[in-house]
Amino acid sequence: MGHPLFPTACAALAAFALSTGCSRGPDPEGRRRLFSRGDEPAAEGAAPAEAERPEVALALRADEVVARIGSVDFGAAVDWTVSRWGDEGRRVHVTERHRVRQLTTGEFEVSSEVDPGRGPGGLSSKQVVFAGGTTYARGAFAPFRERPTDLGRDARRYRDESFGLAAEVARLAGGALVLEHAGDAALLGRRAVRWIVSFDAAKFTPPPSVRPAAAGAPDLDTARRLAFLDGHLPRALAGELLLDTETGVPLRVKLTATFAVRDQPNVKVDLQLLAQLRSVGGSVGEVKAPKDPLPDARKPPGVAAALEAAGLKTRAAEADRKAGGGEKTPEPEDEE
Repeated sequence: MGHPLFPTACAALAAFALSTGCSRGPDPEGRRRLFSRGDEPAAEGAAPAEAERPEVALALRADEVVARIGSVDFGAAVDWTVSRWGDEGRRVHVTERHRVRQLTTGEFEVSSEVDPGRGPGGLSSKQVVFAGGTTYARGAFAPFRERPTDLGRDARRYRDESFGLAAEVARLAGGALVLEHAGDAALLGRRAVRWIVSFDAAKFTPPPSVRPAAAGAPDLDTARRLAFLDGHLPRALAGELLLDTETGVPLRVKLTATFAVRDQPNVKVDLQLLAQLRSVGGSVGEVKAPKDPLPDARKPPGVAAALEAAGLKTRAAEADRKAGGGEKTPEPEDEE
């Protein structure tokens, strides 16, 4: 997609659509492979000039940040409130919590938790570990499974979706961010440069359409999600950015924003985001492969159990036996 849809936005758009069927992330097929090629190496060297180029620093990926500042423990929280007025008026609140621990050795662990505001039982979570060259993944309340064919590809994509939340929110401003130097600060015992974030509506440029080129109309949930990405109109955006003086790495990003939706004047989207490094260097804990993970399941065990319970596996085995003994295997219509 020309404009990637980050996890938090998708949860909010599920609320905007007043449904729960929204696909999350720029590559749903990749996410399916992960929860069902090796990547590029980390960038080398520091670029402290980013401390004076905050818009560039926001786009740094986890590998690049670690190459500059060392191992990191990163956390992010985003709250969305989507309001609709009129005959179908409704207000939905969605929250997401993310954590990434990335080591200089290449191992990492990422977890996310989403509360779509549906009450008890609606909370969902996912966790991915990449250690020893192998990906392990699990969904809520499920054991870890190996993903030996992933080679870290989809694990990194999932990690970058969480780590890049602030950059994706900033991208929704369509080039209209204004960053003003506001002196020095400190965080985690490190010196930082403080920037105040604001929004200049006159500079907003609507993003290119993200509607798929393939023929055929998208499903309702996807159509509503694309309508937001194609028609979102920032009304306000403010916040604070702390950049590490030595490396130019973002130490903390706080943003609040309000969006309208083109052609839907009865819809408003509000968000609050806090993303920050929780610790760096030697204070970041180890990332280890989970203990006793289950093997990769190419065929869900529940399906196999259901076939066996229905006697279909037994009938198939009997058909194979007869075929091997020269007997004619009955066609389906011949069977009682």
